[in-house]
Order: sequence, then C-alpha cells, then structure tokens
Amino acid sequence: MEHLCEKDMITCPYNREHVMLRKKYQQHILKCREIYKDKVELLECPFNKGHLVPKLEFHQHFKSCDDRKIIVQHLNSEEPDVRPDTRHEKIEADENWDDDRVEDYNPQVYCAQANIIREPRGLFPAQRKAFVKEEERRRRGDAEQPGTSNSPAENRPTPHHHKERLHSKRSSK
Repeated sequence: MEHLCEKDMITCPYNREHVMLRKKYQQHILKCREIYKDKVELLECPFNKGHLVPKLEFHQHFKSCDDRKIIVQHLNSEEPDVRPDTRHEKIEADENWDDDRVEDYNPQVYCAQANIIREPRGLFPAQRKAFVKEEERRRRGDAEQPGTSNSPAENRPTPHHHKERLHSKRSSK
C-alpha cells in the first residue's frame, strides 16, 4: 500500500474522531451531515462548500479563508494583454444550428440504418427472437424481405424435426 502523508488525511468537522482520506471527504460529509443534523450546526463557507465551520468561528474563517484569497486575487488581477498577432478574423461556419427546418435527430432511426449492434430490451420472448433475427439480417446486409430466407443454415431442420423424419422413415418400412 502506498505511503499516506498527513496532508492526504482530513478530519470530519462533525466528529473529530472521523479521519479519512481527502478524496473520501465529500462522500463522508453527506453521511455525517444527516447523522448530526440535529446535534451540530455548521455553516458552509461561501468560497468552498467543503469548509464546514461552527457558527462562532464562521466570521473569522470568512475573513481568513485560503479560497477567499484566491478569488480576491483573481478579481483584482489585470486582464492579460492581447498581442495583435494573436487576433484573427471572425470564422464563418457553414452550419446553422439555429435552423428549425432541419429534421430532428431520432436515435432509433439512426441505429437501424447504421452498422451498430442493438440489443432487444423490454421485449417479450417472441418479440426478442424476431428482433434478433431481423438484426442478423440487417447486419449481413441482406436485401430480402423479413421472414424469407435462402440461407442453408436457416432452412436446415432442427434436431426435433430430424427425429420426426427418422421416426416416420422407420415406421413406413
């Protein structure tokens, strides 16, 4: 197991005995918030929702929060200079995504026409069997009508029919 540093660990603000990995903190907070909702009142920091602070310490945290410093620095920073060689002409597009005359996208129609494997979900067994058969025909690219087949594999008798043929031949002798 990899070596865990102290900076990788964090303490739960609801119960100081709960110590966890920093990456598990958000998931843990959801559980503890529900358990301690009537016992401990914590306020969320407006700069970082992960900072949960007791009401008495909130004002001090609000003034000294590390994330506040980042936001204030960003707001007070000057805009970067844009050099003239980085500017370019407006790019005109051939497509117009606001055109209402375009036909709506239908994923079922697209999947039926494209070379995509579809699965029969929510169908009754007979419907599922027909769907699978039609999909096999579609993927092969057969131009024949559904239900008619020229492939020898589909015209081959099943084992049940084969037994009936043998039985009828023996009884005729």
